[in-house]
Amino acid sequence: MLDHQFGAVPAYPGQFDRANLLSRICVRPPYFALQNLHADDGTFWATATAEQPVTSETGPMQASEISRHGAICGLCTVALSFTDDERRYYLAQDAKYQGFANAAPYGSVVSFEARLLEKNKRQATAEIIVTSSGHALAHLRVTYTILQEASFKRLFRSRYSPTFSDFQWNRMPNPPAGEFSVSNETSIMTLKTVPEEACAGHFEHYPAMPVAVLMGQLGLVASRECDQPYRVESATMTASDFCWAGECVRFEVTPSSERGMYQCMALASDKIVSEMTLRLV
Repeated sequence: MLDHQFGAVPAYPGQFDRANLLSRICVRPPYFALQNLHADDGTFWATATAEQPVTSETGPMQASEISRHGAICGLCTVALSFTDDERRYYLAQDAKYQGFANAAPYGSVVSFEARLLEKNKRQATAEIIVTSSGHALAHLRVTYTILQEASFKRLFRSRYSPTFSDFQWNRMPNPPAGEFSVSNETSIMTLKTVPEEACAGHFEHYPAMPVAVLMGQLGLVASRECDQPYRVESATMTASDFCWAGECVRFEVTPSSERGMYQCMALASDKIVSEMTLRLV
């Protein structure tokens, strides 16, 4: 059914006001890398292509990048549902990811279709359908906490960085490399200091590592258990806090009794900031 209903980005006449959209949301290039933007009647469409190096993960784009672009599409459709032009911050709080086998080669164009499901002043939920070459690639459901710009700046004023620029990079840098270790059955990757470039384009002057990058790091640790090509079949994530530039971060992945299932958590300065259940096949 997904292949029949979705998979082609419709062409609407006229120009989409990209500048207005960027002025209303909380992410910027290079983290925002969507192309072919369209919106109509509560639905937002865009495309993207993979930027990260090829790994053993199969398909046209890695799940962490799919999640990155999908979550941005979701917050865009939420932002466009407001009748004013105020800037708001959309913080991914919960996300569910379902992945499908797709034979399109790595680097093929990936299409995103986001729809608003629920919204009030403080919270919104969006559904995102992801396809490539006309076939299903992923389905996401993301719930966001909505903060007015003044509220965000007040809550995180201690994290303000006047020197942090969103536009120093023309694409997202590769995920930072860390030190690997093992404790009992838990695989661990430690970043002694989160570099600012890992936060590029994610909150102007407030360098926070995006949740999708955290998910990608956890997936990278889990993939070390795989001795053959794999894909992410499902992931369920909750985020309770941010990981900020300069913090020490630890990514912990523990296999469950069910083959391919992993319990994951990210800790910043020894505090849990995100948890994820992951299935690789």
